[in-house]
Amino acid sequence: MRFDLTSLSLFVAVAEEQNLTHAARRKHTAVSAVSKRIAELEQQVGTPLMLRMPRGIALTPAGHSLLYHARQVFRNLEKMEEELSDYAAGIRGHIRIYTISAALMSSLPGVISDYLALYPRTDIEIEEHTGLAVVQGLLGGDADVGFFSNWTPSAGIAFWPWQHDLLSVMVWPTHPLADRKELKFEEILTEKLIGSHRNSAVSHILERQARAHGKTLNVGLRVSSFISMAELVAQQLGIAVLPVNEVASATLHSGVRLIPLSETWAKRELLIGVKNYAQASPSVKTLIGRLIPVENGVTQDSDIILP
Repeated sequence: MRFDLTSLSLFVAVAEEQNLTHAARRKHTAVSAVSKRIAELEQQVGTPLMLRMPRGIALTPAGHSLLYHARQVFRNLEKMEEELSDYAAGIRGHIRIYTISAALMSSLPGVISDYLALYPRTDIEIEEHTGLAVVQGLLGGDADVGFFSNWTPSAGIAFWPWQHDLLSVMVWPTHPLADRKELKFEEILTEKLIGSHRNSAVSHILERQARAHGKTLNVGLRVSSFISMAELVAQQLGIAVLPVNEVASATLHSGVRLIPLSETWAKRELLIGVKNYAQASPSVKTLIGRLIPVENGVTQDSDIILP
């Protein structure tokens, strides 16, 4: 059984006014049109909904039941309209974020916290991935926003510079290199390394630079957690090379030291990317607007970088 919303709205008005003429005036409709709609509703449900009285109308039990449910329908419609308006305005939303650990270990949590304080009705999901998986997630539609580095191929992705990062060497306090202010990559090529995930951008660039020196990395252990890397370095099981943004202060409690690499290639940019900014939701655009530095501010008409 399908009900016409206009007929239900007129029925509610008549029930509340208890008078056809008053209801017609309230709805800016002819009395005859209101009467016809009510008759059609009664025919549709197969039972009288109202009793015509000398001074107005009275609802039958079926009429009271219909009034209750009709009011529920309109309350739900109002709620739906309000929520959809919130989505359109960027007040309510759902954002799926894929990120490399460098962003997750540095500024991203604070920015997300500030964003949710302003837009508490936004649901945000965050998943940690390698840079390649972040880009693939954006291209495949599994992620709305991605955080990755400029070391990751990103064809087909719109992106903006966000932060800078620097590869540093992590050593234990008594290591022979511990007092150095900076290091060249070639100085650590004979060291036993604790490596990150094989598919990580850091692993790829370190292997490429080692080949450029005619060497092969001496990786004794591989772990996906940078906190674990710090613990293993503290136990003198090897040194590690990792982006400084991925090192939380808590990992330095064992006295491990971070020494920057001096090569230009060791510096990288962290990027914010989306598949198609023009088609992004208002919530996504609002989040990006809060993440991009003011001097690189993004609006709907801003230029974006397409590799």
